Formats: sequence, structure tokens, C-alpha cells
Amino acid sequence: MKSSPLSRRVDYVISEISVWFESNRQASGAVNTNVMTAGLILANYARNGLPVSEESIRTKSQVKGLTGSAISKILKAHGESRPFTSEGGRTSRGTLPIANSLRQVLNKAAEDEGFQGEDIAVAASEVERFFVEQLQREYFDKQTIDVDIDPAKPVSVLVADILDAADQRKDQVVGIVAQHLVGAKLQLRFPCLEVGRDKGHAADQQTGRGGDFDIGNTAFHVTIAPMEKLVDRCRANLRNRQRPVVLVPQGRVIGATQILEVHGLIDRVGIQSIETFVGTNIEEIATYERDAIELSVARFVRTYNDRINDIEVDGSLRITEPEWISSHG
Repeated sequence: MKSSPLSRRVDYVISEISVWFESNRQASGAVNTNVMTAGLILANYARNGLPVSEESIRTKSQVKGLTGSAISKILKAHGESRPFTSEGGRTSRGTLPIANSLRQVLNKAAEDEGFQGEDIAVAASEVERFFVEQLQREYFDKQTIDVDIDPAKPVSVLVADILDAADQRKDQVVGIVAQHLVGAKLQLRFPCLEVGRDKGHAADQQTGRGGDFDIGNTAFHVTIAPMEKLVDRCRANLRNRQRPVVLVPQGRVIGATQILEVHGLIDRVGIQSIETFVGTNIEEIATYERDAIELSVARFVRTYNDRINDIEVDGSLRITEPEWISSHG
């Protein structure tokens, strides 16, 4: 379907802003968050009309209205609820020149395309969306996974929190995180066995194993979204005299069960939630003693992070280690 005249005009504005955005990328490849927060505030001002004047966005040496709460409000309107810095770039004197530079690009692009009336709000909304996506990609998705690692919680709840935090990211890493959580658990449970250490996107066929992990004659399949191809893998396991076990998030257990029921495999394939599979075993290793569980959780998080450091290129997949973990060496 052909794009509408308005969408083509909006695309032109976004392309001009994208060029400007890349021109602000540092030699290291990073983009300062001030570039994105200035863009969000400017897009917000643009909703009131174009061109945006310098006077309307300036207060002394700072960008008017640029606060952490204002940025968080815009992000939440786009479904992004992860916490952002409380300042939002307001205290940086370098933000105003950035905002003015972008203001000129936006005004020129909008003038080139003759934006007027209600079309301005459409363009401003898309500019805002552009900067939300950049902030997600350049900031949020590059942070470590930050959750409350409280050993007083059931470990299954900690695992659920980690999966939920990973699932909020826009770079779709929850499947990789799930695989390494299971891998870390298996390493701790079977320290004398060789546990698979492959990148999260490696297919079973590429690893030469029956599943993401093979322990004894059991093939473990870790998946976030169970689909029909999972059935083929389980059938292959059964033909090879392996015992397939499917591990999915708690909310997908019913769906996975239904898929296997439809294909007549429900009595031949094990199904567990990742949260229970990992959490229960970590507590068992600690013999359900409170102090031992704390040590076990510390080792689990460290083992997971070691897997990420050794196997994955993306260090943002690591879990933030609270200070109390350091006391366990």
C-alpha cells in the first residue's frame, strides 16, 4: 500500500532529524542522552505550532521545561516506564545549544514540506516517537538489567522479575536472558557436567545438541514464545531416544501445553515454567536454609553474569549486582 502524502512529508522530516541525530554521535559511537531529551522536549513544544522560536524553549542558559519528570511523562505516554535520570539533562549547559541546533533543523524541514494546521501535531508526534525510540536504543537498552535482588523473596519471584525487566526492553533480549538464566542454574546444579555455553540465538541444529541444553538424555528447550517448530524439535528428541523438556515463562505454560496436546505429545514432553525450574532448584541447592539461599542467589547472579561476559557481546544483558553480593566474594 502506497504511503499517504502526509506520511511522506513526515518521513522527510524524520530523515532530516535522523541525519542531525547521527551527526551528534561521539567517536566512541555513543550518543549523549541530552541529545534525545532535548529532542523530546522540542517535539513537545512543536505540538503548539511551527516554527519553534528560540525564546519559547529557553530559560536563562537552560532548556525550558526539561526536567526528569517531564521526560518520564513523555516516555510513559509511549509505553516506556523504565526509570530515567531525575535531572533529564536540565543541568547540563550543553543541552541548550543542542536544542537550538535541532530547532533549526526541525523548522527548516517543516518549512520545506509546508506543514500547517493539524498536520503539525502529526509531525511533532512522530518526531517525539523517533526520540523515544532512540532513547530506548541508546540508553535504556544499554543499561544492565536492574531489578531488586532480594534473597528474602522466593527465587522464582526473582527470576520472574528479571524476565519482566528484560521483556520491557525494545531490543527483544528476553529469550537470550531466559536461556542464560537456565544455563546458570544448570551450571550450579551440575558443576561436574559440561553445560552448553552458546549465544542466545544459536539454534539447536548449530550446536549439535537436541535442545538448548542436554543433560543426560534429556533435552531442555528454553523458549519465550512456544510455536509449532517446537513440536518438530520434540519429535526429533523422541526419535533419538531423548526426553524433551520445554521451559517457558509462567504465563506461557498453558499455551505450550495446548500446542503439545494438539499434536498428541502432552504425555511425552515435560513442561515447566522457567521461574519454577530455576527458582526451586536454587533453593534446593541451599537446602532451603535462609543464609544458604542468600549465598546461592549471589552465586546464581554471578554465574549468570559470567555467562554473559564470556558468551554474549552485549554487556547490557548483565544483571546489576547489589552491594551485598560483593560480600560473598
